[in-house]
Amino acid sequence: MTFLPLLLLTLTPIQIDGSFKDWPDETTKQEDALFLYSLIDLPKQACLQQLSEQHVVELGQYTVIFSPEEKGYGISCKKGEEWISPYEAGVVFAPTTAATKFELRVNKATFDKRTQVFDFTPQGDFRVVSWNVQFGNLLEDKDRGARLLKALKPDVLLLQELDGDDTPETLSAFLDASLGDNWDVAMTKSTGKERHHQLRSAVATSRKLQGAEHIDSGSWRQLKAIFTTIDCEKKPVNFISLHLRCCGGPTGEAEEQRQEEAKAIRENIAAHQSPRFVIAGDWNLVGTTKPLKIVQQKHFNVVDAYQPDGLLNATWSDTSSSFTPGRLDWMLYSPETLHVVNCFVLDTSDLNTETLNAHGLLGEDTAALSDHLPLVADFKLIK
Repeated sequence: MTFLPLLLLTLTPIQIDGSFKDWPDETTKQEDALFLYSLIDLPKQACLQQLSEQHVVELGQYTVIFSPEEKGYGISCKKGEEWISPYEAGVVFAPTTAATKFELRVNKATFDKRTQVFDFTPQGDFRVVSWNVQFGNLLEDKDRGARLLKALKPDVLLLQELDGDDTPETLSAFLDASLGDNWDVAMTKSTGKERHHQLRSAVATSRKLQGAEHIDSGSWRQLKAIFTTIDCEKKPVNFISLHLRCCGGPTGEAEEQRQEEAKAIRENIAAHQSPRFVIAGDWNLVGTTKPLKIVQQKHFNVVDAYQPDGLLNATWSDTSSSFTPGRLDWMLYSPETLHVVNCFVLDTSDLNTETLNAHGLLGEDTAALSDHLPLVADFKLIK
Protein backbone atom coordinates (compact mmCIF):
# COMPACT_ATOMS: atom_id res chain seq x y z
CA MET A 1 0.00 0.00 0.00
CA THR A 2 1.48 3.32 -1.10
CA PHE A 3 0.92 6.62 0.66
CA LEU A 4 2.33 10.06 -0.04
CA PRO A 5 6.01 10.41 0.93
CA LEU A 6 6.62 11.84 4.39
CA LEU A 7 7.45 15.32 3.08
CA LEU A 8 4.15 15.40 1.18
CA LEU A 9 1.92 14.38 4.08
CA THR A 10 -1.03 16.66 4.58
CA LEU A 11 -0.16 19.39 7.07
CA THR A 12 -3.71 19.54 8.38
CA PRO A 13 -6.29 16.73 8.58
CA ILE A 14 -8.66 16.17 5.68
CA GLN A 15 -12.29 17.21 6.17
CA ILE A 16 -14.55 14.21 5.59
CA ASP A 17 -17.43 16.01 3.89
CA GLY A 18 -17.60 14.56 0.39
CA SER A 19 -16.34 17.72 -1.32
CA PHE A 20 -12.76 16.50 -2.10
CA LYS A 21 -11.45 20.07 -2.30
CA ASP A 22 -8.56 19.20 0.03
CA TRP A 23 -7.32 16.30 -2.16
CA PRO A 24 -4.44 17.06 -4.56
CA ASP A 25 -5.04 16.02 -8.17
CA GLU A 26 -4.44 12.34 -8.94
CA THR A 27 -3.96 11.53 -5.24
CA THR A 28 -5.97 8.55 -3.98
CA LYS A 29 -4.37 8.01 -0.55
CA GLN A 30 -3.13 10.40 2.11
CA GLU A 31 -2.13 10.38 5.75
CA ASP A 32 -1.39 12.82 8.55
CA ALA A 33 -0.37 12.51 12.19
CA LEU A 34 -3.68 10.92 13.22
CA PHE A 35 -5.43 9.37 10.24
CA LEU A 36 -5.15 7.40 7.01
CA TYR A 37 -7.33 8.38 4.05
CA SER A 38 -8.42 6.78 0.81
CA LEU A 39 -10.62 7.72 -2.13
CA ILE A 40 -13.16 5.16 -3.35
CA ASP A 41 -14.55 5.13 -6.89
CA LEU A 42 -17.58 3.10 -7.98
CA PRO A 43 -18.54 2.36 -11.59
CA LYS A 44 -22.08 3.65 -11.04
CA GLN A 45 -23.91 5.69 -8.43
CA ALA A 46 -24.70 3.80 -5.23
CA CYS A 47 -24.69 4.01 -1.42
CA LEU A 48 -21.60 2.34 0.05
CA GLN A 49 -23.68 0.88 2.88
CA GLN A 50 -26.41 -0.43 0.54
CA LEU A 51 -24.43 -2.17 -2.25
CA SER A 52 -25.60 -5.23 -4.18
CA GLU A 53 -22.11 -6.74 -3.69
CA GLN A 54 -19.65 -6.06 -0.88
CA HIS A 55 -16.75 -3.67 -1.46
CA VAL A 56 -13.47 -4.19 0.44
CA VAL A 57 -10.86 -1.54 1.22
CA GLU A 58 -7.52 -2.26 2.92
CA LEU A 59 -6.30 0.80 4.80
CA GLY A 60 -3.46 0.67 7.33
CA GLN A 61 -4.09 -2.09 9.83
CA TYR A 62 -7.79 -2.31 8.94
CA THR A 63 -9.92 -4.14 6.40
CA VAL A 64 -13.12 -2.17 5.82
CA ILE A 65 -15.98 -4.08 4.20
CA PHE A 66 -18.85 -2.03 2.82
CA SER A 67 -22.20 -3.88 2.58
CA PRO A 68 -20.71 -7.19 3.80
CA GLU A 69 -22.25 -10.15 2.00
CA GLU A 70 -23.51 -11.83 5.18
CA LYS A 71 -25.73 -8.77 5.94
CA GLY A 72 -25.95 -6.86 2.69
CA TYR A 73 -25.84 -3.47 4.41
CA GLY A 74 -23.72 -1.36 6.76
CA ILE A 75 -20.00 -1.84 7.40
CA SER A 76 -17.89 -4.60 8.91
CA CYS A 77 -14.28 -4.12 9.96
CA LYS A 78 -11.27 -6.28 10.79
CA LYS A 79 -8.05 -5.36 12.55
CA GLY A 80 -5.67 -7.99 11.25
CA GLU A 81 -7.71 -11.16 11.70
CA GLU A 82 -9.88 -9.80 14.53
CA TRP A 83 -13.40 -8.54 13.86
CA ILE A 84 -13.99 -5.17 15.54
CA SER A 85 -16.58 -2.40 15.46
CA PRO A 86 -16.03 0.15 12.66
CA TYR A 87 -16.31 2.77 15.41
CA GLU A 88 -13.27 1.26 17.15
CA ALA A 89 -11.31 1.76 13.93
CA GLY A 90 -12.63 5.29 13.53
CA VAL A 91 -14.24 4.50 10.18
CA VAL A 92 -15.91 7.56 8.66
CA PHE A 93 -16.66 8.35 5.04
CA ALA A 94 -18.58 10.85 2.94
CA PRO A 95 -20.93 11.25 1.29
CA THR A 96 -23.20 8.70 2.93
CA THR A 97 -25.78 9.22 0.18
CA ALA A 98 -25.60 7.71 -3.32
CA ALA A 99 -22.52 8.78 -5.31
CA THR A 100 -19.69 7.41 -7.45
CA LYS A 101 -16.82 8.94 -5.44
CA PHE A 102 -16.21 8.83 -1.68
CA GLU A 103 -13.51 9.72 0.84
CA LEU A 104 -12.71 7.30 3.67
CA ARG A 105 -10.79 7.81 6.93
CA VAL A 106 -9.53 5.43 9.62
CA ASN A 107 -7.47 6.00 12.76
CA LYS A 108 -3.75 5.36 12.81
CA ALA A 109 -2.43 2.76 15.22
CA THR A 110 -1.06 5.59 17.39
CA PHE A 111 -4.34 7.55 17.33
CA ASP A 112 -4.96 9.80 20.33
CA LYS A 113 -8.11 11.91 20.11
CA ARG A 114 -7.44 15.63 20.34
CA THR A 115 -9.92 17.90 22.05
CA GLN A 116 -10.67 21.53 21.28
CA VAL A 117 -11.18 24.88 22.97
CA PHE A 118 -14.59 26.07 21.82
CA ASP A 119 -16.52 29.34 22.03
CA PHE A 120 -20.29 28.98 22.46
CA THR A 121 -20.99 32.72 22.31
CA PRO A 122 -23.97 33.49 20.02
CA GLN A 123 -23.32 35.86 17.14
CA GLY A 124 -25.59 37.79 14.80
CA ASP A 125 -29.26 38.59 15.48
CA PHE A 126 -30.62 35.16 16.43
CA ARG A 127 -29.43 31.58 16.99
CA VAL A 128 -31.23 28.54 15.60
CA VAL A 129 -30.67 25.03 16.97
CA SER A 130 -32.06 22.03 15.09
CA TRP A 131 -31.96 18.73 16.99
CA ASN A 132 -33.45 15.26 16.77
CA VAL A 133 -33.81 14.32 20.45
CA GLN A 134 -34.29 10.54 19.95
CA PHE A 135 -37.66 9.41 21.26
CA GLY A 136 -38.16 12.43 23.49
CA ASN A 137 -34.95 12.09 25.50
CA LEU A 138 -34.79 15.86 25.91
CA LEU A 139 -37.78 15.63 28.26
CA GLU A 140 -36.69 12.31 29.79
CA ASP A 141 -33.09 13.24 30.65
CA LYS A 142 -33.95 16.78 31.70
CA ASP A 143 -30.75 17.63 33.58
CA ARG A 144 -28.57 16.70 30.63
CA GLY A 145 -30.88 18.39 28.16
CA ALA A 146 -31.00 21.56 30.23
CA ARG A 147 -27.23 21.93 30.52
CA LEU A 148 -26.77 21.37 26.77
CA LEU A 149 -29.39 23.98 25.94
CA LYS A 150 -27.89 26.44 28.44
CA ALA A 151 -24.56 26.11 26.67
CA LEU A 152 -26.16 26.51 23.22
CA LYS A 153 -28.34 29.53 24.14
CA PRO A 154 -30.91 29.15 21.31
CA ASP A 155 -33.43 31.79 20.31
CA VAL A 156 -35.30 29.30 18.12
CA LEU A 157 -35.39 25.51 18.59
CA LEU A 158 -36.36 23.19 15.74
CA LEU A 159 -36.89 19.81 17.39
CA GLN A 160 -37.63 16.40 15.94
CA GLU A 161 -38.52 13.03 17.44
CA LEU A 162 -40.30 14.29 20.50
CA ASP A 163 -42.33 11.41 21.88
CA GLY A 164 -46.04 11.08 21.16
CA ASP A 165 -46.89 11.85 24.79
CA ASP A 166 -44.86 15.08 24.78
CA THR A 167 -47.04 18.18 24.50
CA PRO A 168 -46.44 21.86 23.72
CA GLU A 169 -47.21 22.60 27.38
CA THR A 170 -44.63 20.16 28.79
CA LEU A 171 -41.95 21.34 26.38
CA SER A 172 -42.70 25.00 27.12
CA ALA A 173 -42.54 24.40 30.88
CA PHE A 174 -39.20 22.60 30.54
CA LEU A 175 -37.70 25.40 28.45
CA ASP A 176 -39.02 28.11 30.78
CA ALA A 177 -37.41 26.35 33.76
CA SER A 178 -34.15 25.52 31.96
CA LEU A 179 -33.50 28.71 30.00
CA GLY A 180 -35.69 31.38 31.55
CA ASP A 181 -37.89 33.70 29.47
CA ASN A 182 -41.28 32.56 28.21
CA TRP A 183 -41.10 29.96 25.45
CA ASP A 184 -43.84 29.55 22.86
CA VAL A 185 -44.16 26.11 21.27
CA ALA A 186 -45.86 24.79 18.13
CA MET A 187 -45.89 21.01 17.58
CA THR A 188 -47.13 18.48 15.03
CA LYS A 189 -49.92 16.11 15.94
CA SER A 190 -49.27 12.62 17.26
CA THR A 191 -50.89 10.09 14.91
CA GLY A 192 -50.87 6.36 14.25
CA LYS A 193 -50.60 3.37 16.55
CA GLU A 194 -46.88 2.59 16.37
CA ARG A 195 -44.47 4.69 18.40
CA HIS A 196 -42.35 5.81 15.45
CA HIS A 197 -45.49 7.11 13.73
CA GLN A 198 -46.50 9.04 16.85
CA LEU A 199 -43.26 11.03 17.11
CA ARG A 200 -43.61 14.81 16.88
CA SER A 201 -41.66 17.75 15.45
CA ALA A 202 -41.76 21.18 17.07
CA VAL A 203 -40.66 24.78 16.87
CA ALA A 204 -40.00 26.59 20.14
CA THR A 205 -38.91 30.19 20.63
CA SER A 206 -38.28 32.82 23.25
CA ARG A 207 -39.19 35.42 20.61
CA LYS A 208 -42.78 36.15 19.56
CA LEU A 209 -44.49 33.23 17.78
CA GLN A 210 -46.92 34.83 15.32
CA GLY A 211 -48.46 31.73 13.77
CA ALA A 212 -48.07 28.01 13.06
CA GLU A 213 -49.54 25.26 10.87
CA HIS A 214 -48.94 21.58 10.29
CA ILE A 215 -47.71 20.73 6.77
CA ASP A 216 -49.95 18.07 5.24
CA SER A 217 -48.45 15.60 2.76
CA GLY A 218 -51.78 14.01 1.86
CA SER A 219 -50.45 10.63 3.00
CA TRP A 220 -51.89 8.25 5.57
CA ARG A 221 -48.51 8.40 7.28
CA GLN A 222 -48.48 11.89 8.78
CA LEU A 223 -45.65 14.19 7.68
CA LYS A 224 -43.77 15.36 10.76
CA ALA A 225 -43.22 18.96 9.64
CA ILE A 226 -44.49 22.23 11.07
CA PHE A 227 -44.43 25.76 9.62
CA THR A 228 -44.15 28.79 11.91
CA THR A 229 -43.65 32.54 11.72
CA ILE A 230 -41.53 34.20 14.42
CA ASP A 231 -40.77 37.85 15.04
CA CYS A 232 -36.97 38.26 14.89
CA GLU A 233 -35.66 41.79 15.32
CA LYS A 234 -39.11 43.14 14.33
CA LYS A 235 -39.14 41.18 11.07
CA PRO A 236 -41.12 37.99 10.39
CA VAL A 237 -38.98 34.92 9.73
CA ASN A 238 -40.53 31.60 8.76
CA PHE A 239 -39.17 28.40 10.30
CA ILE A 240 -39.91 24.80 9.33
CA SER A 241 -38.95 21.87 11.55
CA LEU A 242 -39.12 18.63 9.58
CA HIS A 243 -38.54 14.91 10.03
CA LEU A 244 -38.67 12.89 6.82
CA ARG A 245 -39.23 9.13 6.46
CA CYS A 246 -36.28 7.07 7.67
CA CYS A 247 -34.32 4.13 6.36
CA GLY A 248 -34.04 2.44 2.98
CA GLY A 249 -31.57 3.21 0.22
CA PRO A 250 -31.49 5.23 -3.02
CA THR A 251 -34.51 3.34 -4.41
CA GLY A 252 -37.66 1.93 -2.87
CA GLU A 253 -40.70 3.03 -0.88
CA ALA A 254 -38.83 4.98 1.83
CA GLU A 255 -36.91 7.10 -0.69
CA GLU A 256 -40.07 7.73 -2.71
CA GLN A 257 -41.88 8.88 0.41
CA ARG A 258 -39.05 11.23 1.39
CA GLN A 259 -39.33 12.86 -2.02
CA GLU A 260 -43.12 13.16 -1.74
CA GLU A 261 -42.78 14.71 1.70
CA ALA A 262 -40.20 17.16 0.32
CA LYS A 263 -42.65 18.16 -2.42
CA ALA A 264 -45.32 18.90 0.20
CA ILE A 265 -42.87 21.10 2.09
CA ARG A 266 -41.89 22.86 -1.13
CA GLU A 267 -45.56 23.56 -1.89
CA ASN A 268 -46.03 25.01 1.60
CA ILE A 269 -43.06 27.32 1.08
CA ALA A 270 -44.37 28.48 -2.30
CA ALA A 271 -47.80 29.16 -0.84
CA HIS A 272 -46.41 31.57 1.74
CA GLN A 273 -44.05 33.45 -0.59
CA SER A 274 -42.01 34.80 2.30
CA PRO A 275 -38.55 36.32 1.80
CA ARG A 276 -37.13 34.81 5.01
CA PHE A 277 -36.96 31.07 5.67
CA VAL A 278 -34.94 28.73 7.86
CA ILE A 279 -35.76 25.08 7.14
CA ALA A 280 -34.08 22.35 9.16
CA GLY A 281 -34.42 18.95 10.71
CA ASP A 282 -33.76 15.27 10.23
CA TRP A 283 -33.94 14.71 6.47
CA ASN A 284 -32.86 11.05 6.81
CA LEU A 285 -30.73 11.32 3.67
CA VAL A 286 -29.64 7.69 3.57
CA GLY A 287 -30.58 7.26 -0.09
CA THR A 288 -30.22 10.27 -2.37
CA THR A 289 -30.02 14.03 -1.86
CA LYS A 290 -33.12 14.56 -4.02
CA PRO A 291 -35.42 15.38 -1.06
CA LEU A 292 -33.06 18.20 -0.04
CA LYS A 293 -32.80 19.50 -3.62
CA ILE A 294 -36.57 19.42 -4.09
CA VAL A 295 -36.97 21.84 -1.18
CA GLN A 296 -33.82 23.85 -1.89
CA GLN A 297 -34.16 24.48 -5.63
CA LYS A 298 -32.50 27.86 -6.38
CA HIS A 299 -34.04 29.65 -3.44
CA PHE A 300 -32.03 28.44 -0.44
CA ASN A 301 -28.43 27.86 0.63
CA VAL A 302 -27.15 25.04 2.82
CA VAL A 303 -25.62 25.78 6.22
CA ASP A 304 -22.22 24.03 6.04
CA ALA A 305 -21.52 23.27 9.69
CA TYR A 306 -18.77 21.06 11.13
CA GLN A 307 -18.15 19.47 14.49
CA PRO A 308 -15.83 21.40 16.88
CA ASP A 309 -12.76 19.57 15.55
CA GLY A 310 -13.54 21.01 12.11
CA LEU A 311 -13.09 17.62 10.44
CA LEU A 312 -16.57 16.06 10.20
CA ASN A 313 -20.00 17.36 9.23
CA ALA A 314 -21.74 14.16 10.34
CA THR A 315 -24.77 14.75 12.57
CA TRP A 316 -25.65 11.14 13.44
CA SER A 317 -23.77 8.20 14.94
CA ASP A 318 -24.54 5.08 16.96
CA THR A 319 -21.65 2.98 18.23
CA SER A 320 -23.94 -0.05 18.53
CA SER A 321 -24.78 0.12 14.84
CA SER A 322 -23.06 -1.26 11.75
CA PHE A 323 -23.81 2.08 10.05
CA THR A 324 -21.08 4.69 10.55
CA PRO A 325 -21.53 8.45 11.19
CA GLY A 326 -23.52 10.33 8.56
CA ARG A 327 -24.99 13.72 7.74
CA LEU A 328 -28.71 13.22 8.27
CA ASP A 329 -29.56 16.70 9.60
CA TRP A 330 -29.44 19.71 7.27
CA MET A 331 -30.39 23.38 7.47
CA LEU A 332 -31.44 25.65 4.60
CA TYR A 333 -31.88 29.44 4.66
CA SER A 334 -32.78 32.40 2.44
CA PRO A 335 -29.43 33.95 1.38
CA GLU A 336 -30.88 37.21 0.09
CA THR A 337 -32.29 38.16 3.49
CA LEU A 338 -30.25 36.12 5.99
CA HIS A 339 -26.51 35.76 6.50
CA VAL A 340 -24.85 32.92 8.43
CA VAL A 341 -22.23 34.45 10.72
CA ASN A 342 -21.41 31.28 12.68
CA CYS A 343 -22.39 27.60 12.59
CA PHE A 344 -21.37 24.27 14.09
CA VAL A 345 -22.47 20.72 14.93
CA LEU A 346 -22.03 20.15 18.66
CA ASP A 347 -20.20 16.98 19.69
CA THR A 348 -19.21 17.39 23.34
CA SER A 349 -16.58 14.64 23.01
CA ASP A 350 -14.55 17.10 20.89
CA LEU A 351 -14.36 19.68 23.70
CA ASN A 352 -11.41 20.07 26.04
CA THR A 353 -11.75 19.90 29.81
CA GLU A 354 -11.63 23.67 30.29
CA THR A 355 -14.49 24.26 27.83
CA LEU A 356 -16.60 21.47 29.33
CA ASN A 357 -16.08 22.74 32.87
CA ALA A 358 -16.85 26.34 31.88
CA HIS A 359 -20.30 25.27 30.68
CA GLY A 360 -21.00 22.50 33.17
CA LEU A 361 -20.92 19.87 30.44
CA LEU A 362 -19.64 16.30 30.26
CA GLY A 363 -17.80 14.86 27.29
CA GLU A 364 -20.46 12.17 26.81
CA ASP A 365 -23.45 14.54 27.00
CA THR A 366 -24.46 14.75 23.33
CA ALA A 367 -24.00 11.02 22.68
CA ALA A 368 -25.87 10.09 25.86
CA LEU A 369 -28.89 12.24 25.05
CA SER A 370 -29.38 11.39 21.37
CA ASP A 371 -27.91 9.60 18.38
CA HIS A 372 -28.20 12.96 16.58
CA LEU A 373 -26.07 16.02 17.32
CA PRO A 374 -27.42 19.59 17.60
CA LEU A 375 -27.01 21.61 14.39
CA VAL A 376 -26.47 25.27 15.25
CA ALA A 377 -26.45 28.45 13.15
CA ASP A 378 -26.28 32.14 14.03
CA PHE A 379 -28.04 34.44 11.55
CA LYS A 380 -27.87 38.14 10.82
CA LEU A 381 -30.81 39.81 9.11
CA ILE A 382 -29.74 41.49 5.89
CA LYS A 383 -33.16 42.85 5.01
